[in-house]
Amino acid sequence: MRKILAFFVINVLMMGAFAQIQVYPVETLPAKGVKYVGSVRYALPITTLKMTVSVSKVQDVRGYFADYAESLLGLTNIIQQNRTYYTLNSVDVEPIATPDESKIYCAYTSNADIAKLWQEESRTATDVLAAAPLNTYTIHTATLPDFFKNYADISYTQQSEAFVDTKIIDGVVTQVPASHTKTVSKSFESKAREAADAIMKSRKDQYNLVAGEQETPYSGEALQTMLAELKAWENNYMSLFTGISIADTITYVFYVTPESLSPVTAFYFDATKGLSQDKGAEADAYKLIFSRVYRKYITEIVDVNYPQHGYVTRDTKPVQVSLSHNNANVHDFGIINMHQAGSLQLPPLYDKQVKGVKEFGFVF
Repeated sequence: MRKILAFFVINVLMMGAFAQIQVYPVETLPAKGVKYVGSVRYALPITTLKMTVSVSKVQDVRGYFADYAESLLGLTNIIQQNRTYYTLNSVDVEPIATPDESKIYCAYTSNADIAKLWQEESRTATDVLAAAPLNTYTIHTATLPDFFKNYADISYTQQSEAFVDTKIIDGVVTQVPASHTKTVSKSFESKAREAADAIMKSRKDQYNLVAGEQETPYSGEALQTMLAELKAWENNYMSLFTGISIADTITYVFYVTPESLSPVTAFYFDATKGLSQDKGAEADAYKLIFSRVYRKYITEIVDVNYPQHGYVTRDTKPVQVSLSHNNANVHDFGIINMHQAGSLQLPPLYDKQVKGVKEFGFVF
């Protein structure tokens, strides 16, 4: 069961100058002997990293006429076989404050006004975390171009045959030239040649337009439109030889909460399987690396003795955060202020520098 968190405002610290406030960690709550009229539990903040990862699922589709790409067009750099693979596009990190359930405290007060305020402003961990989305992903789906997907060349053609027909005309045997047509199926190679011819014709038409060899003068806008149409026509037929690649973009959003500044695996990624948060091969692990950018003695934790007449707080310290794969940095996220690098502090109860317990029930 989630611990109750408090929603304080800074004015709490200025109320009741002589009010007694005692703070205990929940695991050492006193059984008796504390005189109070109200109490509230609160959690110190910990830095959670909201990660947004973009992945492309790429499908390579072999062209219908790939076997003739080199012989008819001189193309060698083409898609040779159908395959599906994944690429890692980008990784972004956003720090957010969440409750640290290992650092829950209970504050007691003998001041009735403060106790009433605590009661009115208290919130639960469920309320706090309801605003944070669960692990989600969205997919932007790509489709094959209609020309490539629906391409179906006519498989039959009319073929004419000439011959000499022998007829008797006015009692005389006469040979008369004649012909007839028949429907025959095209070979796959002849289909490829027709597609290659369409590419060459498009290129020739483009050249004639650019060279100004057409009889009708065109405006610049009309010329650009016609060139674009001819180029698209060329590319459509070219894809029948080279093949085509389409990519679905998948965007993942998930949360990583490092317990310390030790490296932590954020996700696993493999070119054949894509992204996963389930434990995978070590070679597929992408890890978050944290590097202190200040002198270590600054972060020494204060020795806390209970009870304390004041609030326990935790500050932040700057940390260089990077993403590592196979022991090599692949991306730097810059410097992020993280609570994991901070220390527990016990400022005087009415110190004006204390910001108090506010917003989501965290001590800042």
